[in-house]
Amino acid sequence: MRRSIARYLAPKLHAAALGLWTRYPEQPTTGKRPACITIKADGPHLHNRNRGWQNGAMYGDMAPGAPEKILGLMEAGYSVVVRSQRTDQQAVADWLIKHGIPAIADDGEPRAYWTDTTRVLCTPRALTSACEISPYAYRPTTWDETDTYIRANIRTAAKPQTGTTDNVTEQPE
Repeated sequence: MRRSIARYLAPKLHAAALGLWTRYPEQPTTGKRPACITIKADGPHLHNRNRGWQNGAMYGDMAPGAPEKILGLMEAGYSVVVRSQRTDQQAVADWLIKHGIPAIADDGEPRAYWTDTTRVLCTPRALTSACEISPYAYRPTTWDETDTYIRANIRTAAKPQTGTTDNVTEQPE
């Protein structure tokens, strides 16, 4: 039952995403875009919340290994989104910048994808993503494990792995 629903909904979701993409011409409509990785800011994989809620403030350190691995993924050609339901996305971006990760807060522009591989987008919205790292999706135990999983299973358009194909079959003439 779930599989048939997914087969029914997937083409409709892709068509809707493409519709958004072509509606906003400042985002390129042709060519391959980099694979996007979404990280839940309030999960244990990014923000070490060792002092409780603190009225929604971003405080404390990042999870061990997070800054190095996030920067490494961006350097390898992945785009990264940090998703949080906090009302102040600029505070999340400032916290990332404080920890050495270039970031920008969502400006509210309608977009379906994040394609910038030089800075992290902080947003409350769920954008199209190849992988989400959160307590509710892919749940790694360490950032080394996460990095290995992403690089082994999710190719980037910017720097494809050697020896892989695009899974496109050639049509005979």
